[in-house]
Amino acid sequence: MQPFDLIILGGGISGLGVAREAARRGKRALLLEAASCCGATSNNTLRIIHGGFRYLQHLDLPRVCKSLLDQAAIVREEPDAVAPLPCVMPLSPRGLKSRIPTSCAALMYGALMRACRSPLPSPAVISAAEAAAQVPLLRGLATHGALRWHDALLLDPARIAGRLRAAACAGPVTILEHTAARAVSRAGELFEVRDARDAVHLGRAVVNTLGPFLGTVELPRGLAGSRPRWCKGINITISRQLDSTFGIGVQGAEGRLLFCVPRGRGTAIGTWYTPIANDGSPLGPDPGEIAALIDAFNAALPGANVRASEVEGVDLGVLPMLADSPGGPRLVANEEIHVAGGYVEVLSTKYTTFRTQARRVLRAI
Repeated sequence: MQPFDLIILGGGISGLGVAREAARRGKRALLLEAASCCGATSNNTLRIIHGGFRYLQHLDLPRVCKSLLDQAAIVREEPDAVAPLPCVMPLSPRGLKSRIPTSCAALMYGALMRACRSPLPSPAVISAAEAAAQVPLLRGLATHGALRWHDALLLDPARIAGRLRAAACAGPVTILEHTAARAVSRAGELFEVRDARDAVHLGRAVVNTLGPFLGTVELPRGLAGSRPRWCKGINITISRQLDSTFGIGVQGAEGRLLFCVPRGRGTAIGTWYTPIANDGSPLGPDPGEIAALIDAFNAALPGANVRASEVEGVDLGVLPMLADSPGGPRLVANEEIHVAGGYVEVLSTKYTTFRTQARRVLRAI
């Protein structure tokens, strides 16, 4: 049996990104996915591709530039599946989100956008009157003005997943859906991966992109990285369109940041993060969590007046977290990876930096 150059566990956006990068480099690879590719967390998101403006509050310029470069690449490569999304957020009377710090950040971010050749418009601070005129829901809320910037909105995640899969399979990559990985073991200088059907696959390297299911695969002692805590990320869709053009960001109670974005003829609202107990409890969204999201959003944006009866869909993703806090869990950096020889674990479930992450993984092995 000829070994694969690498075996990828998991077919979310991270796994498919690694598969496509492997194909581009002529690597013979196998991807095992327990269900359907990009059918879990990678599909259950608010679908905003962030450029990294929020990272400026920590002056994390490398991460801002990385996000901008990857955002620009997605916007250019997927014009029929990704669209520019104008966003607006009311300013605070004081602190980092007040007018002067935000204006300075907008100037810096605009310069970084130009350096990264972003095709999107630069951000700007607008007056209360401009905010109310452009987004009527903000009338009376943006009394100190608002930040207006552009991110990108995923119109069709399935189309991007399909193109990644097609690009991977056009090279020496095999994708097996509905085939879960069960165990990884050493076989001399190679790895053996046993799947749920008891088939054994040999590889020179293994890339584990299973996210919250990292622990479902048996591993040799000392191979696994430290396991983070995980949290649910809940988004709801309602049948009513709150605004047909803008994504609206508002700060809820205890500092939670909530967004609403247009989705078809309706609106997606989120994200509400809740730590997972890790005690075997069901991962499905609890009605109380959905009610808490609606209450927090209505309190932050009263004009929305979202009702539970309007909810027509719930998206649930699972993300790694560093710690819990009153303002919601602090998430692990999306591009974090663990490397142990030819074994790599990826802690990521988002779209924005999957290209950069895939290149890092291939360099690591």
